[in-house]
Amino acid sequence: MKRMSMVRLWLSFLFCCCALIPALAPAQDVPNKQAVLGQARDAYYNLRNQGLASFQCDVTPNWELLLQNERKQNPAGADTAIQTLSQIHFTTSLAADNTVKVTHNNLPGQSEDMMKALSQIYGGMEQMASGFFDTWKLFMLSAPFPEVTSEYQLQSLPTQYQLSYKEGTTDVVTTMSRDFAISNMQINNSEFTSSIQPTFTRTAQGLRLNGYEASYQSAKAEETTHLRVSIDYQDVNGLSMLQKLSLSGSYGGAPFAIELGFSGCQVTKK
Repeated sequence: MKRMSMVRLWLSFLFCCCALIPALAPAQDVPNKQAVLGQARDAYYNLRNQGLASFQCDVTPNWELLLQNERKQNPAGADTAIQTLSQIHFTTSLAADNTVKVTHNNLPGQSEDMMKALSQIYGGMEQMASGFFDTWKLFMLSAPFPEVTSEYQLQSLPTQYQLSYKEGTTDVVTTMSRDFAISNMQINNSEFTSSIQPTFTRTAQGLRLNGYEASYQSAKAEETTHLRVSIDYQDVNGLSMLQKLSLSGSYGGAPFAIELGFSGCQVTKK
């Protein structure tokens, strides 16, 4: 009996303490949502708004970092591979219609096995660049939000905003602070689930993307991706151009890490 009394006393005490904790305020629709979303769209650094028409940069992978595991097992083989790979010159370019191309020179006189390996490297480089620029363009060339006059729901939370909308059959839910810095974007449809957690640097021209973490999950386990990206910029004719890109994470459970350096950047302004 005494033990049961103590239990009742504890439960009563716990109930009273919980009653003193204020309930979380429910999400409320923002009455002036078009004005708020317009402010959010204007809060970001945008290269197009800064006058960018197109750019072209030389891209140099950090082959030493990419082959660090191979070097542990076969140092001489790694040296030979890096000597060959260093002869590849990649160039990336952005056109006025936001399309990005990655081009490269060819290395003649290679063995058949080397040509197959180089083909995989070219394809991997193009795939990686395409995936990165798809995210980068969202923040740096357009706006990571729907049009102000489109269909969406904007709700006010105690310290944040939550924006929900559709892009075709895809559901997008964006969480951002009161000063419009996005902390998470959840993107779901019937084929995949993904999320992006971006980070920003505050500049006089607005929030500039300086990195993000992302995950991607589809029905195919071999496509599961976890990604961490860090971005450094350089000033080219008054515009923030890529200088170094660091990517790491895993794809299908296999870890990877690579750095890309951007140099010789040329920009065309409107």
